[in-house]
Formats: sequence, C-alpha cells, structure tokens
Amino acid sequence: MAIVLELLSRKNMPLKHYKFDQDYVCVGRDFNNDLRLDDPYVCPSHMLVAIDPESGLLMVNDCQSTNGIKINNKFMKHATLQPNDIIKIGRTRLRIIDTKAPLPKAMPLSELEENLSWLNKAFLAVCLSFACLSYLLLSKYIGTVSEFKIIAALPSELGQLAVISLWPLSFAVLAKVVKKESHLINQINLTLIITLVFFVLNLLQSFIMFNMNPGSWFMWLELVIVGLIIVGFLWLSLFIAFHQPPIRRNAIALLMSTLILAPLVIFGFFNSDDFSSRPSYNLTLLPPAYNISGSVETTVFIDKTQALFKRVDQQKSK
Repeated sequence: MAIVLELLSRKNMPLKHYKFDQDYVCVGRDFNNDLRLDDPYVCPSHMLVAIDPESGLLMVNDCQSTNGIKINNKFMKHATLQPNDIIKIGRTRLRIIDTKAPLPKAMPLSELEENLSWLNKAFLAVCLSFACLSYLLLSKYIGTVSEFKIIAALPSELGQLAVISLWPLSFAVLAKVVKKESHLINQINLTLIITLVFFVLNLLQSFIMFNMNPGSWFMWLELVIVGLIIVGFLWLSLFIAFHQPPIRRNAIALLMSTLILAPLVIFGFFNSDDFSSRPSYNLTLLPPAYNISGSVETTVFIDKTQALFKRVDQQKSK
C-alpha cells in the first residue's frame, strides 16, 4: 500500500502530491526526511506517518515538535488518519489521499474544443483589435459635428479597448488561481469577436430606427438577441477557461446572464409608464449616413405632420 500526501495551499487548493511506496514517511525540514518541507515553523524531524501493520490504517505521530500537529484543526500527538484528513504542521498543509477510492469517469472530450483551436492565434487578436478600433473611430467620426482629429480621438478609443480587455484578463487570472492554463489569447479573440458582433448589431439598430421607426416589439426582440449572445459568450468563456461538467457550465452561464440582463429588463419595465412627471428625452440626432430610405420633400412632410395632429385630435375627442 502506497502512502500519498498532497501539498495544499492556504485555501486547501492542491499544489503537488507525493507518493511513497513504503510503510512509513518521515516529514520535516531536515534533508534526511522522506518528505522535506521548506517551512521555518517545521522542525527538522516533525512527524511520522506510518501504516499500522495490524489494521492497515495510517497512523501519525508527533516527533516532539515545537509547534505540534493539527489534524482537521485539532492539535493531536498521535492519531489514526482517514482519507481526506488535512494535516497542518507549521504553515504547511498536507492532505491524506485514499489510493483505493474509485476515481470519477473521464470527462468526454468535446470536438468543440478542437474546432476552437483557431482562436489561439496572436495575429488574429491584432487584426480584431484593429477592426474594433477602426469601428470606434468611424462611429465617432460619423457622429461628430465639429472637425474630427484622429490623434485627439485615439486615446479615448484605446481606453475603450483597454476596458474591453479586462474581461479576458479576469478569466485568465482566475484560471491561473485555480492552477489551470490561462488561454489568454483565446479569451481575447473571443471577447473581440463578440464586441464586433455587438458593434454590427448597434449599427443595424441605428439603420432600422432611422428608416423604419419600429414599435415596442423591437425592444423585446433586441433583448432576446442580446440575451442569446451573452449566454453564448459566457458559455464559451467558461468552456475555454475551465474543464467542468456541462451541467455546471450551463448553470453558471445562465446565472451570470440573468444577473447581467435582469437590471436591463427591470429598468425597461419601470420606465415604460405612459406618463412621467420628469420625462427623459433622447437628444441624439442620427447622422444622415444612417438614412437609406431616401429623403422626403418639405411639403409632403408638413402634410404628414398635419395629418398626424388631426388623428391625435380625433382620438382625444373620443
């Protein structure tokens, strides 16, 4: 029977494991120990972990150490160890691993992971960043009414790109914290692609609002489309960053999407009243570049406006 000890972080995250094909393991700071720990609070010969020849159970004994031994946060001189018991000596944490316990089945390898390998390209990240920056500058150029200077506009747009990059950086840092590969390039490319998708949708919305002036149903259609994109984006971010069961990934993606979309829905619901003592006005005028339906002559526009006011007067009289 092998003795397996797992080195843990302060938050009990596994860092490294040690396997010994022998009946006892001497643990301490001395180089003659089977397991040497570089911890100034650990004695040269701190403890002995051994297999009881009669019962076959693991036993631990304190070798008259200065700071003692904690087993599951309780000081003990000697004790019988159970699988997953956590031993703390000095500032070092060790966990007993049961080598006879059955391991869970291997997770099935998804073909999607292979199909997303094209995201791991630095050149693609450069191209997508340039595309996003170009769109931001073009949008600012179309919407400006004064002289446009690209040098003056560049810092603010680069700042927006920096804010966008915080999302993939946060996932990369989180992956490193749990000792996983960061996949930073993949996360950056995915975030930039979704950003470009939102840019295109925003452009399409401007064209539709300018030329068609749709009803309230259009707002709900926008919300559904945005919700589907956010769910898909979060799901792919989790898929790239972590290896986890699909059920857990789906639940986390739906929960995070709900937390993002709920304020938007609630805000829209509470601001849909017909009357408001303090109405808000959108003073943004869309540039003529968004007009694809053609202009209307002044006389025709005045006739349509007068007809609209007559219809309002008729409804008020009813």
